[in-house]
Amino acid sequence: MDNKLKIHLLVNEVAGNGRAKKVLEQTTSLLINQNINFDLQKSNYAGEAIRLAQHYGNQRHLPNEILLVIGGDGSLNEVLNGIKRSDNPSTPIAYLPAGTGNDFARAADLTADPKVLLDHFKENFEPDEVDCGSFTLPKITAEQKYYFANSFGIGFDAFVNHNSNISKLKKLLNHLSEGKFIYGLNVVASVTKQDTFGVEIERNGQKIYFDDAFMVTTTNHPFLGGGLPLLPSAKIDSHKIDAVVVEKFSLGKLVKLFINLLKDGSHVNDPQFHYFEADKIRVTTMKKEYAQVDGEEIKPNLFNIEFSVSSFNLLR
Repeated sequence: MDNKLKIHLLVNEVAGNGRAKKVLEQTTSLLINQNINFDLQKSNYAGEAIRLAQHYGNQRHLPNEILLVIGGDGSLNEVLNGIKRSDNPSTPIAYLPAGTGNDFARAADLTADPKVLLDHFKENFEPDEVDCGSFTLPKITAEQKYYFANSFGIGFDAFVNHNSNISKLKKLLNHLSEGKFIYGLNVVASVTKQDTFGVEIERNGQKIYFDDAFMVTTTNHPFLGGGLPLLPSAKIDSHKIDAVVVEKFSLGKLVKLFINLLKDGSHVNDPQFHYFEADKIRVTTMKKEYAQVDGEEIKPNLFNIEFSVSSFNLLR
């Protein structure tokens, strides 16, 4: 038994079409059986976890206290933003992935087993400093900074994300624990519908313009869409931000790129695939496009965003 720990649970029960609720039940059962002190707060609507996490971060906590998030990538995004905006932005975050894609957990090599995580906490829970992306939206506010654990995508991946969210199949596949396949299905369905757009990439004082961009994704790690290794060289401890620009391709070319992506990562050598790494990268689009940040949809807009690398403390 270990009663020295204090676990603060912050949970989005609807993540993963209810998978998070099951993980919560497993976790609380373990905590009770192991006589570990805990409390519980639930996020009931979009954005509430930001407020709850910021309130938590505004308080001082003892070294034996742990904030444990149970949910999907969107839940982690909200908690990350809440902590980073709090009075104590270095407050550590622990995360049990229970969503559909769980891309950050894959990149950070996190366990989804609450028993494994709790056993680790009882032995040692020194946080690791890992990267996250940050950006501002100047048309909304010049002061508010936003953060992401996975990626900010404009164009194709965001359009696929939009079509996946409105698909009637999504709920069924999530219920069957196969929600990630809806993303794959919509990759094929969306490739002929996504338009091209002009985009300017600025890094290290150099500007590069693309007339026929199909997808622009600024990423913190390799994975996208539930485990697709979009940019294998991206790491959560590189202390750099990465951006990928993919120019328009045919359905046949998509199949080839997808095979190479899964086989050996050689898709990055394709002449229509471009990637950049820097401390800061500015992305400016010339047409309104869908966007997504950590899987959360942003309606079509023009974007002029400077991305930079930031960090947070992760317990794993």
